[in-house]
Amino acid sequence: MNKKSFASTIIAVIFVCPVLAVTHTFTPTDIGSLKIKMSDGSLQPGDTLLLQDGTYSHLGKVSFTGNGTADYPIILKAANTGKAIISGTTEIRMTGSYLQLEGLYFHKAWASDFEMIEFQLDKEHPATHCRITQCAIDDCNDPAKGEKPGGGTENWIGLHGNNNRIDHCYFANKRARGLVIQITVEDGGDHNHHQIDHNIFGYRKPFGGNGAEIIRVGNSWSSQLPSYSIIEENIFYHCDGENEIISVKSGFNTVRRNLFYESRGGLVCRHGHNNIIDSNVIIGNQLPGTSGIRIINQGHTVSNNYVEGVTGKGSSAAFILRMGVYERPSAPEDYEDEKLKSYHRAANIDIAFNTFVDCAELNFGDGQGDKEPQNVRFAHNRIYSPNTFPNIKINNPAIFPGTTFVDNLCQFKSKESPAIKGFQSITFNKEQIKAQRRQAVSPADCGTTWHSAELNEIDILTGLMQQ
Repeated sequence: MNKKSFASTIIAVIFVCPVLAVTHTFTPTDIGSLKIKMSDGSLQPGDTLLLQDGTYSHLGKVSFTGNGTADYPIILKAANTGKAIISGTTEIRMTGSYLQLEGLYFHKAWASDFEMIEFQLDKEHPATHCRITQCAIDDCNDPAKGEKPGGGTENWIGLHGNNNRIDHCYFANKRARGLVIQITVEDGGDHNHHQIDHNIFGYRKPFGGNGAEIIRVGNSWSSQLPSYSIIEENIFYHCDGENEIISVKSGFNTVRRNLFYESRGGLVCRHGHNNIIDSNVIIGNQLPGTSGIRIINQGHTVSNNYVEGVTGKGSSAAFILRMGVYERPSAPEDYEDEKLKSYHRAANIDIAFNTFVDCAELNFGDGQGDKEPQNVRFAHNRIYSPNTFPNIKINNPAIFPGTTFVDNLCQFKSKESPAIKGFQSITFNKEQIKAQRRQAVSPADCGTTWHSAELNEIDILTGLMQQ
């Protein structure tokens, strides 16, 4: 090997191998030095901050700062998964790239400000390619904010920046107002491209007001912007906070192969355009307050979803195509005039190959407003409710002719068929139609695998999916 080749080899080794990576170990008595090491900018690719067993109380505000690499992230992790417990006032701000939280248990912690874990230091210093994995956040509520509307708001996780991921985590028992996960969509620059996958979102009791969603993608003021985020293969188990479980308020997002079980709320395209809602499974089990898929705005594709046992009607039906109040804003200067908190016309939407089993109602034209849907196709869907009369409700006849019904198959009591062109009565194979439940994620592939509260939930859902 000549000198030039030898030198090139040495340089390559330096760049691909973190030979100087260091593991820094801390105990609950070392919170001061932990916070310094997290934020002083000295962390290098491959470094690990290792938390020994115990409770780390009142971290307060701390920035987790550094720039790892795809192969060698900088990791803040529990030495023994789930046994490093974060409690009390906490605000971890991740800033830099390829930073990772792993195996931590947030229990009876709460945000010292507004977001407990924030993927940015500030707007000028967002996080990119950062990750939270194998963590649990359970019963984390600020005692000062209470559990009812008007008591104050806090989010557990604020996703900012781009290309960040939350996976294989467990979230449950949020009672204060606010989101489990809020994706913030900023104008300009690189769009989000976040990924939320293989998590279990457990019990959230009814809040009694707005602002208790599990995941919100954007806000009213950013609803005309694209996010390109993916929410896939998660489980939502008894998520009863409010009537929206996932609230999509931005464009070009994908929500697919998620499982919603006995959750009193819906999957809602509340704002934004060009979203894909595909292959999700919603099981209501005839519980009061369960809802399905609600659609407003433009350019969406709603396909291959399975909705069973949903009892809601009107704006909480198994499927809702809503009337609009305003046209879609045409330029940023129109946004304020168009009242972004309202509803824009539904248009250019394809709803196809979905299955609705034993649901109370599918509603077309729900809500106030005179902007009827335009260029909407409801095609090749299956509606199976053999013990009830037709459940297709045209809440507002103005949906015609902007909504076209094509080759939909249905089975109702006495073999009745809706008095709408585009529906055909047949006899389904019940077992075959219910087998579509299995298209959602396997419960065994979700969550932390170590948090005890998950075990019973996974057992119940695994049995359901195998039926």
